[in-house]
Amino acid sequence: MDFSGASKVPNDTWLATGRLSGWQFEIVEIRKIGSHALGAELSRMHFAAVGIDCPFSLPAEFLDHLAATAIRKDFQSWQEAAEHLVFTSFDDFLAAATAFKKEPKRLTDKAVKAPAQSPLHRGNPSMVQMTYQGMRLLAQLDPERFYVLPFQQQVDERCAVLEVYPRDFLRYLGLPDTGYKSKTKKEDEPAQKMRRQILDGLLDLKERRQISLKDFIRLSIKKEIEHQIVNSDHALDAVIAGYVTALFIAAPQLFTDPFAAGDLNVLLEGWIYSLSE
Repeated sequence: MDFSGASKVPNDTWLATGRLSGWQFEIVEIRKIGSHALGAELSRMHFAAVGIDCPFSLPAEFLDHLAATAIRKDFQSWQEAAEHLVFTSFDDFLAAATAFKKEPKRLTDKAVKAPAQSPLHRGNPSMVQMTYQGMRLLAQLDPERFYVLPFQQQVDERCAVLEVYPRDFLRYLGLPDTGYKSKTKKEDEPAQKMRRQILDGLLDLKERRQISLKDFIRLSIKKEIEHQIVNSDHALDAVIAGYVTALFIAAPQLFTDPFAAGDLNVLLEGWIYSLSE
């Protein structure tokens, strides 16, 4: 899923859904649904896992500042911080982020190989509203049906929710990780060609970095929806997020361990689930 924090309805939040069967993951549908409808959509459907391209939390030092601003004790868990945002207006959150002045990165933002912005980044693209909306969404998921990694323990028969970063996965595969997003009409045609190149590379993973399909699942996409992916960078990111999530379910040993570095701040800051080098 490619998440957007933009205020328009529906914004560019795209949901790609697929079916994992053996060592093949088939994308069966892709839709622009908008973040405003995402919570209801997730509650309606039954997934084994959901991967979202969105920061799940904030840098630990900012969380301390946020607690002080609210005149409360420090957050002891991610759940406390996320629930706090449910009852905090965006204007108040933005005021706290602006007063903080700095834009530090989380441990995981510095760990991934592709450059990752701070969840507090206020430039272009702004990450502040996306992070705010994303955390509020996660806080309101039904704990009887979902568990959010790495903050909450795995529960069989419930849906795992993990933070993913499509650009980092493209870099891992040696596919272009820039140039496929278009902001103006002038950029549309070359960006579409780049998206087609990326999509072809994903559909023929065995040619990438001598990847063994004994470890990597094969990706397939219904022909009739390929045009949606070529026409939208958000749709492409949603497909990549879906594939990475399916791969995590099929072969979790390929991914970096959030706790390998021995820094328990990941239980406050979260973790981008990316492939080990």
